[in-house]
Amino acid sequence: MTNPPPPTIQRLPEQLANQIAAGEVVERPASVVKELVENSLDARANRIELAIEQGGKRLIQITDNGHGMDDQQALLALERHATSKIASIDDLFAIRTLGFRGEALPSIASVSHLELATRSASQSDGLRVLLHGGVVQQQNRLVMPVGSKITVRNLFYNTPARLKFLSSDNTETQHISELVQRLALAYPDCHFLLSNNGKMALEVRPGSSDYLLAQRLAAVFGADFIENCLEVASEQEDVKISGWLGLPTLQRSNARSIHLFVNRRWIRDKVIIAALRDSYRDLMATNRYPALALFIEVPPASVDVNVHPSKQEVRFQHAQFVYGSVRRAVEGALATLGSRTYQAPPSPEPQPSQPDDPDPILAPLPAAVSQPVHWPRHDLLHTTSAQHNRNAPATSYKVSEGSDWSPSLFRHAAPAASPPVAPPEPTLFVSPQHDFPLGQALAQVHGTYILAQTAAGIVWVDQHAAHERIVYQQLKTSLASQTLQRQRLLMPLILELTAAEAEQMHTFLPALQEVGVVLEPFGKQAFAVREVPAMLAEGDVRGLVLDLFNDLQQFGSTAQVTAHLEPLLAKMACHGSVRAQRKLTLEEMNALLRQMETTDFAGQCSHGRPTYTSIPLAELAKLFGRKG
Repeated sequence: MTNPPPPTIQRLPEQLANQIAAGEVVERPASVVKELVENSLDARANRIELAIEQGGKRLIQITDNGHGMDDQQALLALERHATSKIASIDDLFAIRTLGFRGEALPSIASVSHLELATRSASQSDGLRVLLHGGVVQQQNRLVMPVGSKITVRNLFYNTPARLKFLSSDNTETQHISELVQRLALAYPDCHFLLSNNGKMALEVRPGSSDYLLAQRLAAVFGADFIENCLEVASEQEDVKISGWLGLPTLQRSNARSIHLFVNRRWIRDKVIIAALRDSYRDLMATNRYPALALFIEVPPASVDVNVHPSKQEVRFQHAQFVYGSVRRAVEGALATLGSRTYQAPPSPEPQPSQPDDPDPILAPLPAAVSQPVHWPRHDLLHTTSAQHNRNAPATSYKVSEGSDWSPSLFRHAAPAASPPVAPPEPTLFVSPQHDFPLGQALAQVHGTYILAQTAAGIVWVDQHAAHERIVYQQLKTSLASQTLQRQRLLMPLILELTAAEAEQMHTFLPALQEVGVVLEPFGKQAFAVREVPAMLAEGDVRGLVLDLFNDLQQFGSTAQVTAHLEPLLAKMACHGSVRAQRKLTLEEMNALLRQMETTDFAGQCSHGRPTYTSIPLAELAKLFGRKG
């Protein structure tokens, strides 16, 4: 049997090369929209109209009022590696535009029926070019305004294998809608219009007013984002950071609601994601993600966008500095949270049905922002705990004799000389003497929730989640100042372990002592717990020590413990906090509310769950059919 001759190297036909390039650039209809809209933005268009049919598979049409192209430039743009964005290797490493590779138009044309119509200001009429599979079929003149109009029909008609991998029309339409909404965030001065199957589906008007900004954010994140976000603004050397951060209680199950822009380009970047995760670390669980839009401006020469043909990955020249800048900016904004927590958007009034319903796939805007809204600023939205503490009179609360609440777990910061307040007689209604942000406690419900009255409505508090945050912040402060007080147990707690566990426990003793837990060997396979943090001495000590031991086993070595101290503290806070079904007096409930008001991040526990929710009087009135 003779061996086949070795394969010979040959130049690929241009059409095949374009289809290979299209495989990198054109993954789905949204990829086509991205490339064409970015070209329009690079052409300084401030009005971009998009029309799609069947999720972009049958039709994608982009019309803009940019500067357009003359005949020679238009024909050259249809060739591979032809671009006006760069001319030298130096330009490649200082990209200032969204596009630069010169591959988009020929790649798209090679897998579709493409029509290009364009006119520059220097011409009295425009040029129309029709291509099938990348081959020019027809050219003619036409009357049109300055700008460009690109029509893509029958995407992947000549590559059926690619076509069958596309999702349903609804899914592809949703990808296109999300893309347009992201671009609208980065380009507030551009008017975007999107029609789907002949019906107007989305319109984002240009402007920088608070109302229009709220509309754009609501379209991307939902109406509840408007009342549950913080503005961030920071400038550190050559790195400028701005944007909006969702409260930790507005968390998501995946990272799809993290929108990052570098020099107005939407990107995915592990460095920035790591900075965000570290900033939110003790405000939500490790498998949860924040909702946010972050805009980062850096010198073009300090970021490489030529990493992937999709141009959605970047490489920073000074990645560590960018990481630090993002983390400082985000943590600085989060530090203004005070006790803010999730607030539901106002419930819309019932509206009569409309004869022409909007497209069900692409609802233009949530009802909650269809009218002018109050745009919250993080420095005006809430009274800080420090300000309130200065204005409120000193108050102390006395724990009743018959309570099963441990006074060592809860201390109020009032002067010791203040006379204790006698327990009030139970009443149906309590009128607060002082307008505390979290109001005055009225009752405990199901042994778990505290009902309080404020001047503006009512507040529901999860007593365990609220106290967990308070204890956690106290532990963090003590650890940072190296003043974590330990309490010696009257009766040591004996832990019996296996031989393997006992050997590991010996190596973990220094790490446990660092967080205030002191153990001593007690025989071959047993340990005596001698000391624990004072505020946790009356909690579940056995469960606490075993959980910490399990965490240390997971980390693998004591060298890693320092980097994981905050999760350990969160575990300790959970064990040391008041549990559900624990009966509290009104004095104890009010003491908890007052301490929440002076505790950082009191609006959520360390897992990101809300510690309280407020219901305004207007919302209560709606529930009962009153006009308020």
